[in-house]
Order: sequence, then structure tokens, then C-alpha cells
Amino acid sequence: MSCSCIGYEQAVVLECIMPRSKKKYTKKELEYFETLLVEKRAKLVEELGYLENSNKFSENLRGDLSADGASDFNSLETNFDLAQRESSYLVYLEDALDRIKLGTYGMCKSCDDLIPKARLEAVPTASKCVACKENSKVKERASIEKAQIKAALARSR
Repeated sequence: MSCSCIGYEQAVVLECIMPRSKKKYTKKELEYFETLLVEKRAKLVEELGYLENSNKFSENLRGDLSADGASDFNSLETNFDLAQRESSYLVYLEDALDRIKLGTYGMCKSCDDLIPKARLEAVPTASKCVACKENSKVKERASIEKAQIKAALARSR
């Protein structure tokens, strides 16, 4: 039933029809996920190292007002944004590895149900089942909309 090439949409469908009798993954299943997460972390650290090395040229940008200098600066800015996102993802990977050590990996932080294996294969850093994640997104959007309405009302006064 599970496949590492399964997409998020398929994981959503499987979650809706999957029986939830288990409360925890087996040691073997946790070892599988740990290997998956460690491999993703290693690849990410390697990519971050590449970005760091590609940013070394920034030392040569000081005082360079040419078109090449502007292009190099844009590349540096893009690399910085990418490194920032990848650093955030690294934190999520570390958190997931910590949950494996604590024995809570695969358990939804909101409802304590077991997150389907297909979802964890699609999003190994997931800490919520699809239903709870969607619920939190709806609440977040409602909160943002409420704040925008308050701000608009305050400006109109």
C-alpha cells in the first residue's frame, strides 16, 4: 500500500479510508523513517555547504557597480533565500528525528491518532494527520482574515 513515490493527494485519500487501529509504529517502521530522514538531512546539509561555498564570491562584490556585479548580487540574494528555507527544513528534520527517539514519531500532535505511513513517506516531517493539518490551516486563514478586517476598520475610522 505504501510507496515512496506516492504524492500528497494520494496520502490524503489513503488517510480517509485507512483504519486507525495502531497507535504507534513498530521499531522496524521507525528505523525505516529514521533512515529516510537521515538521508534527507545529509542531502540538505550537502546542499547548504554548496550554497555557502557559492556565496564566497560575495567578498569580491564590494564596490562592483557593473552589470556582472548586480547579477552576482541577485544570485547571492537568491542563494541566501534558498539557504534560509533549507535551514528551516533542517529544523523540521531534526524535530522529526527527535520524535523518533522519544517514540512519538507518526503520532498526530493534535488528535494523537497514527499518521498514515503514506503521508509520512510523502511528508516525513509531518507532525499532524491531514485532517488536523487542514483544520489548523482553516483556523490560521480565519485568523489572518479577521486581523485584516480589523486593520481595514481601524484605517477607515
